[in-house]
Amino acid sequence: MVGTAEGLAGSASGEAVAVDPDHRAYQPTSSRGPALIVLGIAVFIVVLGIIGSALASKGAVPPRPTSVTIAGGTVVHLTPATSALKSIESGGQPPSDIIGNLVVPSQSPVVRTMNIDQGVTQFDRSVYFTTGLSSGQVVDVFQAVLPGLGWKITYHGARTGGPGSEVLAKRGSADGFYWEAGVVVSPTTSAGVTPFSIEVLEMSDDT
Repeated sequence: MVGTAEGLAGSASGEAVAVDPDHRAYQPTSSRGPALIVLGIAVFIVVLGIIGSALASKGAVPPRPTSVTIAGGTVVHLTPATSALKSIESGGQPPSDIIGNLVVPSQSPVVRTMNIDQGVTQFDRSVYFTTGLSSGQVVDVFQAVLPGLGWKITYHGARTGGPGSEVLAKRGSADGFYWEAGVVVSPTTSAGVTPFSIEVLEMSDDT
């Protein structure tokens, strides 16, 4: 201890002090510092990964089905409504989360388009198609795909006010409104052609 005190005194006076090899004062190196740094880096990487994953999943657009298998094992190929219903789009309506979540059986040519709202009321427009599928197959297609695209089927059965069948479904949109998709399927003709239409309308409330 005396040697150590002298050494400290010598250092304070600025004089060189000889170190006694048998009485060195060691300061052990702490291993906590580097370990905490490594732990901090690991935690940062994990948090960054979680945030990145959350952002990616939030911005990701779920893929639209390109086909559906209906009763009897028939595979029906599908066309996105962004192209099949393009004729009714106007001024950003219907919203992308509505028209982007609709599909139409492929090889269904457009016959005509009906603009019911005429730009003066809530959006309400229809597109009329024909297809080589039977009326029952068309109904099966929409009953199968609409729930998977975020639509809630509110009615399916006999068409109101005419022959054929009807499928009605609703879906909430980011624009704050609920929208309805109404599929009306006419009986298949003797030529094997089935007329059907899709009406897309903005609902006044969730009813």
